[in-house]
Amino acid sequence: MVKIVTNGALMCCTLGTEEAKLTVLSQSFRSISGELVATEEDKSGLDNISSFGVCKCSTPNPPCLPQPQGWQQTTQKDSINGMKKLTEQSFCMCAKGGRISFVDTGSNTFVESE
Repeated sequence: MVKIVTNGALMCCTLGTEEAKLTVLSQSFRSISGELVATEEDKSGLDNISSFGVCKCSTPNPPCLPQPQGWQQTTQKDSINGMKKLTEQSFCMCAKGGRISFVDTGSNTFVESE
């Protein structure tokens, strides 16, 4: 069993210099501890995923503009309106080459899902 990710969860990118917060915009009614549950549709750079500071993808290092390619390792069966939920094991690749993953799950410290 793994923890479900909620709005405000912290993420890191292997090519970024800072952590970034997830903003849930894919749905507005399912929440845990007052924070919206994240789904696989929360994958838009700068809308859902804020900047990771500076990107180490090239020299000179440009500002990070996340270009997520879609979440992997989402829930198997559990979904909201057909959108699979994100878990602490979910990750996505950035078009610039980095791997985006979760540092924490947001306000959710106890709810688990399949």
